[in-house]
Amino acid sequence: MTEPQVTVGIMFEPKIEFKLNGLFICNNLKIEGPQTVNFCNGKIEWMGDLFEELLFEPEDRQNDSFELIGVTIGINFHWERKENQTFRGSLKFIVENEKITAINIIEVEEYLTSVISSEMSATASLELLKAHAVISRSWLMAQIQKNRDISNSQKIYSTVHDTPRELIKWYDREDHIRFDICADDHCQRYQGITRASTEIVKDAIAQTRG
Repeated sequence: MTEPQVTVGIMFEPKIEFKLNGLFICNNLKIEGPQTVNFCNGKIEWMGDLFEELLFEPEDRQNDSFELIGVTIGINFHWERKENQTFRGSLKFIVENEKITAINIIEVEEYLTSVISSEMSATASLELLKAHAVISRSWLMAQIQKNRDISNSQKIYSTVHDTPRELIKWYDREDHIRFDICADDHCQRYQGITRASTEIVKDAIAQTRG
């Protein structure tokens, strides 16, 4: 069975520096090492050319990784700061709001391993980690399904339900249209393989899978 994937928005900047640790394929080219993309005239400038979007696919998905330089974490919190973060999976760049958005395309179970290691202590008890895994996976799959429903719907999606008797507003979807979720606390804290995981986290993911 094909492993479900999630698209995660990592960072949003007019210029993004990154490093490909291993061979990645983009536009039929094999690329590795330090790279830079810039926002230019509504498109992505890379290696002297302009693109609507770019997709870097690893040759070895299990071992290759990429590093994003200066990722902002804790957005709008008092501890907001920048750090370099490393990820597995594919790297996609798109243009949004006069900036470039870096998106990580990753398998759901690997995503969850990072989330649990980032949001909790990776040495917490197995039962606590299992509970977190169930909650995180359930929320994630609901977001993925909602994103698909919105994409397939002929109706314009609205976060407001307004009738003469009630007014309801949802706050979980309006910020992310072209990817499933973001990597910061607005959704779930995801930092790729930057934070060390443990065998007990992997056990919690495996035992709650399904």
